[in-house]
Amino acid sequence: MRFLSEMIPAMREEVAAATYGEGLPAPRAIPPSFRAAIERHASDGAIVAEYKRVSPGRPGAIGAPRTVAEFVAATNVPSVAAYSCLATGPAFHGSPGDVAALASASGKPVLFKDFVIDPRQITAARRAGASAILLIARLQTERWLPMPLGELAERARAAGLQVVLEFHAPAELSLADELRADVYGVNVRDLDSLDFEPQRAARTIRGAVRRGLRPLLGMSGVGSPDDAAALWKLGVDGILVGTALARSDRPGAFADSLRAARRGVVP
Repeated sequence: MRFLSEMIPAMREEVAAATYGEGLPAPRAIPPSFRAAIERHASDGAIVAEYKRVSPGRPGAIGAPRTVAEFVAATNVPSVAAYSCLATGPAFHGSPGDVAALASASGKPVLFKDFVIDPRQITAARRAGASAILLIARLQTERWLPMPLGELAERARAAGLQVVLEFHAPAELSLADELRADVYGVNVRDLDSLDFEPQRAARTIRGAVRRGLRPLLGMSGVGSPDDAAALWKLGVDGILVGTALARSDRPGAFADSLRAARRGVVP
């Protein structure tokens, strides 16, 4: 399966539509810092709770999704340092409107998580009240982008957004030499096959730690406190978790259990 070869053309079509970002509010005051929220919680383990309606890699895993308001109410616990929100329409059924609703309801920093390929997405993220935007290293290394990732990062910062740079494979880490990010992340999931690749992700996390890329998030593939403990041991500062939270009957307690798995762990 080549998920990216399906997603990127679909994203180009979505973002090019005249209706993209329609109905979003005017840009608001400077949002809270995503980086600072991760740093404040890093010693105990920062949890980034992701709002998503669908998980393409695990069809049926979520069931009937909560509304944004229900999700925020269910995850309003001290262990949740910040939020992430899927803004992707194709395959994920998300939208910039979901980001706006989450930012408004939570009051915490929100990551605009999307396959960012166009400056219009940066504008949408800013108007939605996001604190940060996700840029994916693989989109540059595999030449999916119409402009360098560094240029997208510069435009994001000019718009008042922080940048989260996502890696998957160790070879992608060299991009950090030319693109300074506010937060770094390693996605356990391969975006082409949608398979979890914990061993490859572990090598990438170790490489990021050696390079001093901080704060550092482990992203995806966390279904239990044991999964979280494995990431904490590798030295991440925080964990982004989506599907497991979405399917949990008690997502706040589940988030707390992931943070509790940090106690006593020495990277």
